[in-house]
Amino acid sequence: MEISDLTVLLSAGSPFITELTAAILIAIMFLLFLTLLSIVGYFPVLLSLTSYTPVVARIKARGVPYIEPELVQDLMQSGSLPDSISRLKSSGYLASVSLDCNPDQAEEELLIAWYDEVQTLRSQAPRDAWLFFDAILSFQEIAKVKRILRMVHDGRAAIIPEIPLLWPEEFTTDVALKIANSRSVSEAARIFHETRYGQILADGLVLYEKEKSVFYLDHVLDCMGFAEIKSQSSMVQAYLASPYRDYISILIDIQNIRTLIRAKHGGWNPQQVMPCLIDGGLDLPSWRLIQMNEMMSLPDLVRQLSGTRYDSVLSPLLRSYPSTESMLSIDLALDRYLLETISRLSMEYYHTGGPLLWYLVAKEFELRNIRIILTGLSEGLSSDQIGKMLITGPEET
Repeated sequence: MEISDLTVLLSAGSPFITELTAAILIAIMFLLFLTLLSIVGYFPVLLSLTSYTPVVARIKARGVPYIEPELVQDLMQSGSLPDSISRLKSSGYLASVSLDCNPDQAEEELLIAWYDEVQTLRSQAPRDAWLFFDAILSFQEIAKVKRILRMVHDGRAAIIPEIPLLWPEEFTTDVALKIANSRSVSEAARIFHETRYGQILADGLVLYEKEKSVFYLDHVLDCMGFAEIKSQSSMVQAYLASPYRDYISILIDIQNIRTLIRAKHGGWNPQQVMPCLIDGGLDLPSWRLIQMNEMMSLPDLVRQLSGTRYDSVLSPLLRSYPSTESMLSIDLALDRYLLETISRLSMEYYHTGGPLLWYLVAKEFELRNIRIILTGLSEGLSSDQIGKMLITGPEET
């Protein structure tokens, strides 16, 4: 058959290709295309990216106003504690407390609202992120335990039975009453043997009783939290795990730096420090932590960070060390770096959970800012004094 004959045949229409068969062929080709996407892995990725859209839209609508410098400044300069609480109420915070509440009552309300918020985010987030949110919720449970032990340490244990919404899981009324009547942090920590935190706290009690510092109890609980969050994140699908893993590894680095700085400033024995360090950081592997721990002073320790991302954060602060505010300045510098880093990660991983991470981290700083401002106003501190303790930054875009 000549080409001219084929042209005539097609232009005349083929008895074998009707409109119905053409539609069937197109449908088959489309199904084959979808199958191909699924085989090479693009289809589940596209579905996961799309599933993040509603929750990201929600957190953008809510925002994190009280890390914005202008709004923080306005809240500090409101004039009095009731005026600040009134402003917060108008912004949707502290809905369940009165204008004459004290900072402790405001803190309880903020914490309860925040824990509920994370539960809501978890329910609205894609299934791919649930494991990570479960680990975040576990961290919050640990924060409740740490708060209870600090309340005992500060002589405020009597009010613990009155705030069941801030009890950790497995915490019963009987346990709350026992802790409220405990005479020391050691006694309170031992009462936790009835919960999953019992053995963990028992491991930290030896050093606590020797040094009389709740740092050691905080540390063993932090290790528990990091172990859980690392385990959960390892089960997140590979193409979605990067923002969570980057965040955790940087968080571990910062935790280790804080521990080492505190140890050198306090003159701890290096042998005491090693059990307080956590493996799994991004820039500071175990061998480097050992090397840093061998330094004799805090300035020598910071100089060992040369070549890492933390060098430019901490080295400028050595000029004022030691001073009455130098340790606070170091802590705040690390906090600001964490917020800056999570802002960058939120854009780098915009379609795979980055904005969720930013919201979680920024919201915690926001709640801390609010608690500091309310406490500062209650104690008569000036705006300048309060402002030095706050963490602010541009809102995520």
